[in-house]
Amino acid sequence: MRLIACRLQNVRRHRDLELRFGRELTLIAGANETGKSTLVEALHKTLFLRATATGRGVEELRSRLHPGLPDVEIRFEADAETWRLRKRFAGASGTCQLSNGSGVALNGPQAEEQLARLLGYEAPVEGRRIAQLPERWAHLWVRQGDAGLNPFSGSQECYDHQRLVAQLQQQSSQSPLQSSTDRLVMEQIQQQVSTLYTATGKVKAGSPLAGAQQRSQEAATALALAEQQVADLEAAMEQWRSINERLETIEQQQRPALQRELQLQQQTQLLQAQLEPLLQRQREHQQLLKQQRQEQQELLLAQQQLDTALKQQQQEQTQRQQLQEQINQAGAALQQLTQRQEQVQRLLDLQQLDEEVRQLREHQQQLQRLQEQAEGLKEQLAELPEITAEQVRQLRQAEQALAQATARCEAMAAGIEVLAADQPIQLNGEALVSGERRRIEAAAELTVGSGVRLQISPGGGQALPQALEQQRQCCQQLEQLQQQIKLNSSDQAETIERQRTALERELNNLRQAAKAIPWSGLQQRLEQLEPRRQQLAAALGGSEVAPPDPEELRSEQQSLRQRSGELSRSQEHSNQQLRELEHNQRSRQAAQEQLRGRCGQLEGSLQVLGERVQHLNSAATASGALDAQQQQLGALRAELEHLQKARKHSGSANPAADAAEQLEALEQEKDRLLSQLGQAQQRTQSLGAANPLAELEQRQVAWEEAEAERAALEQRGMALRLLLERFHRAQSTLANRYSEPLRAAITPYLAELASQPHQPLLAFDPQQGFHDLQLRQGEEAFAFERLSGGMREQLGATVRLAMAEVLKPAYADALPLVFDDAFTNSDRERLVGLRRMLERGIQQGIQIVLLTCHADDYTALLPNNASSEPAQQHEQKNPPDGIGGTAERREWSEDRVIVKLD
Repeated sequence: MRLIACRLQNVRRHRDLELRFGRELTLIAGANETGKSTLVEALHKTLFLRATATGRGVEELRSRLHPGLPDVEIRFEADAETWRLRKRFAGASGTCQLSNGSGVALNGPQAEEQLARLLGYEAPVEGRRIAQLPERWAHLWVRQGDAGLNPFSGSQECYDHQRLVAQLQQQSSQSPLQSSTDRLVMEQIQQQVSTLYTATGKVKAGSPLAGAQQRSQEAATALALAEQQVADLEAAMEQWRSINERLETIEQQQRPALQRELQLQQQTQLLQAQLEPLLQRQREHQQLLKQQRQEQQELLLAQQQLDTALKQQQQEQTQRQQLQEQINQAGAALQQLTQRQEQVQRLLDLQQLDEEVRQLREHQQQLQRLQEQAEGLKEQLAELPEITAEQVRQLRQAEQALAQATARCEAMAAGIEVLAADQPIQLNGEALVSGERRRIEAAAELTVGSGVRLQISPGGGQALPQALEQQRQCCQQLEQLQQQIKLNSSDQAETIERQRTALERELNNLRQAAKAIPWSGLQQRLEQLEPRRQQLAAALGGSEVAPPDPEELRSEQQSLRQRSGELSRSQEHSNQQLRELEHNQRSRQAAQEQLRGRCGQLEGSLQVLGERVQHLNSAATASGALDAQQQQLGALRAELEHLQKARKHSGSANPAADAAEQLEALEQEKDRLLSQLGQAQQRTQSLGAANPLAELEQRQVAWEEAEAERAALEQRGMALRLLLERFHRAQSTLANRYSEPLRAAITPYLAELASQPHQPLLAFDPQQGFHDLQLRQGEEAFAFERLSGGMREQLGATVRLAMAEVLKPAYADALPLVFDDAFTNSDRERLVGLRRMLERGIQQGIQIVLLTCHADDYTALLPNNASSEPAQQHEQKNPPDGIGGTAERREWSEDRVIVKLD
């Protein structure tokens, strides 16, 4: 079954909407409240709801904006034919028409039954069973908000269970049946397993296997105790032997070596005490020589620095003189520029005063002209009657009220007209002639000839007198208003009122213009400016009073400012350099004084050092005795070092400790070993009183017998459990006959979503159907309800695509799959995977209809060479004042199209 086109009329917000579906993909885009979900619901109800249904299901399709009943037309392919379906939902009088290109044309119930057969159902949904409608094609019609629901959570009708199982059964040749013999064997195995194990797989208490395990454990414990006794005896004998060996080593090797090492340490300390004064004088002599060399080098360096500072001081003195001359020259030039700047500024000030005087005089003239115009407007206003807009409104209302009252009286009054008469006619005693017409507003007597008298009363009862009274009052009110304003009509009054309004507006504009002129104190300001002008002219000395070009003066002023600034900066730079030179000179003078003082200190210190070195040289008479004692000390240290290395290599517990400490520790260790030797002798005698080896052999035999019994029972139990597991595995294989092909169909779609492998898990039961949908990620499996909202949408979409792929052969190898805003919770990073998943469904022959608010996310599914054309629109005659659904259709090919709703 494949959708071709549809047309919706008077369905909710859609007045007339027509669109064509692509053979592979239809992308319907539009913002919220543009009617996308309405389109999905209308198509679903047209396919599965009976046209004569009543109640909520039909009321939900009715439009509140457009008159008329919901009318939906769908063209689709089914059974190798192109069908045209049209339903008009009008309650009990609803109509259904179904036809194809082969001449089949059905109406009413016959059309409904044929449509249900084409869709795979026995009959359409009745209005009273509207709750069954969402179950029809729920696996193919994903409504807004339902994308995150488990496709297998509802009844088996929600996912076309029978056809799905039939299609899956065709993909497998295994027999799903189980024989009675197999069932009897499995029950016996389960009974024997239950005697040995609990339901959780643990060994049952009190069973033969539990008793054998306990006896094996007790025998193993006794065997371990016997083995421990033999090991303890061997350990005690080994301890006795090792203690004897250690005591012999202490007495023959370690104690004599430590005693010799202690003697050498004492001799070395005595010799070091004798050599220390001689070594101290030798170190002092070397330190004085080193200090003497350092101070000589420092004195030489200070004298060189002092000479360099004197030369730099002479150079800076010459530089100071040059800078002072530059500063004096810059000061003179700056003074000349300042004088010229003052003169240019006076000329500019004088010119500005002249301009200000000119502007003040223009303001005087402008103010005088405004006053004259205002006086003229006031005279024109005085000539016009004083009429307000309120008076004009009242006059017009009075005229309208009089006209309405007159029309009412004329409508209620009776009329009489004489067309022809051969006798005299009188109305209230007045004769009427042929062609004369009279209006009767009150009861009147009509006389025809001498024998006919008629009384004529106009209709309306008391309404006519009331209308006449109202007409009279309106006429009096109008006359009073006309006398008040001395005019006869509201048109004249309105014309005069508009003239007065225009004159007042113009007068107000003049007042505003006058406010913008600084008129206050104009003459005083002119008088105040004149003394200033005379002062400037006097300062200029009568020269250049009226400069020919103010721009030249401003340009010259700017140039003077720039030159003055440059000279000021140059002068400031020179002053800064001069200050820096003076500061440097003071710093160098202070440094020279410090160098001179330091040179004096070094010369005195060198003299004192020379005297002390000479004294130490004369006192160095014992150098020969010092060398002999040093040689003796070296020999003692060599022997001591040899003994210490030997002690370190011998494995001493603390080789860095002193010999005295080591000797004391060795005595303590000897005492501890003697005590342990006595304990080891006593333990050996106690353990050897019985025969532990014979006891060990007896325990070994008992344990082997108990272990053989336990192993036999455990092996039998494992064999029974293995056999039971084989039976369960065979049953699972039979169930996988249906679930495995469906999992295999889901897996490729999951592979398109992400680079990491995901494995779907699904169980099947003949009574429950498909259930327990899970997703394995790595080593852990997650139930469908534990997944995130976006992952539930994506997994549900893969399951629906797989089911559509499996069911497709049962529907002429074509099925539509509708997604209405089905991926709102999915991450933006998953869009590429979603597009690949949808593309795979398209390649498998599934017709996908995708409705979304974000069309740009899925335009990659459309071809690159895109061309566009507007979708067909239908207009009704005299359309109602409502906004109907409209579609802008961009068609790339007959296979993939995009439609935009607005």
